Amino acid sequence: MAHDPSSFRSILVPLDGSPFAEQAVPLAARIAERAGSKLRLALVHELPPAPIDPVGAKLFTSIELATRKSERSYLRAIQGRLREDGMRLSSAVTLRGSPGPALAQYVREMSLDLVVMSTHGRGGVRRAWLGSVADYLIRNLEVPVLLVRPRESAPASARPAASGQILVPLDGSRLAEEALGPAMSLARAWDAELALLQVVRPILLSADPSLPLPLPSAFDEEIATMWRTQAQDYLDDIVEKLHEQGIRASGVASLGWYAADSILEAARPERVAAIAIATHGRGGLRRLVLGSVADKVVRGADVPVLVYRPADRGAAQKRLTQRTGSRGRRAAQGGK
Repeated sequence: MAHDPSSFRSILVPLDGSPFAEQAVPLAARIAERAGSKLRLALVHELPPAPIDPVGAKLFTSIELATRKSERSYLRAIQGRLREDGMRLSSAVTLRGSPGPALAQYVREMSLDLVVMSTHGRGGVRRAWLGSVADYLIRNLEVPVLLVRPRESAPASARPAASGQILVPLDGSRLAEEALGPAMSLARAWDAELALLQVVRPILLSADPSLPLPLPSAFDEEIATMWRTQAQDYLDDIVEKLHEQGIRASGVASLGWYAADSILEAARPERVAAIAIATHGRGGLRRLVLGSVADKVVRGADVPVLVYRPADRGAAQKRLTQRTGSRGRRAAQGGK
């Protein structure tokens, strides 16, 4: 389903029984509380192959029943903690199958609007920054996925402050602008400001390959100023449109040799609550709209990152044309 940028009506938090996965719960609860959304928890039970011999099959059945009972108790415990904080859940379910496909199917069947999840589960934070389940959902869902980077020392009950800015890096492309829809939803829920950022890389006049970094004087200031002005005009136009929709927004075009470093520098936790970016999704985070830049941002940010894979533009445009044509035909028939 295509994402409706007007609101997050229903939010899913995938869990796996680990404290790291639970660190996404407080943020999801905070969004649901502020947006009046339904909050759902889901745990995927992976069913291992059953043994063939009778003795092994009996033991397997016993372990499976005990595991399912433990999983239900675990979800009830999370529900109890949320109720103590005054949060009501719409549901807490146990799914079966492979985690990525099972969660993706559940999101589609329930027409959910947002997935909030930790980038790690049982493996902990010392493993690769982005977990395989998170990567699968980003590549296969057409709803935003808000990634929370877990901390080994952070208590799962901590409630992050929903304040500050939502940073939206743009590069002038329509695809990058697709992140504005879910970013607006988050801004409305948090009463936050959208901070648009475009990093303009100067043109080197000359470069010494022996130097690790370009010198400040090694670029054409006149051309850099012209490009920065064009980028600022582009951002100002978007800011004006956001203001017309009642969204507080600002935009800054800045010069920078390395876009990822500039974005991460701008996304300091003391003033930025989250980053919002769009992705092609076909090849995972290697195909993010800003390419390797976004990959570094997702892996290096100290704030949650909202990643959105827009629906296929051709199919979406076809559906829009069909709906518009139907309305036109109905209007014409009504006027006869």
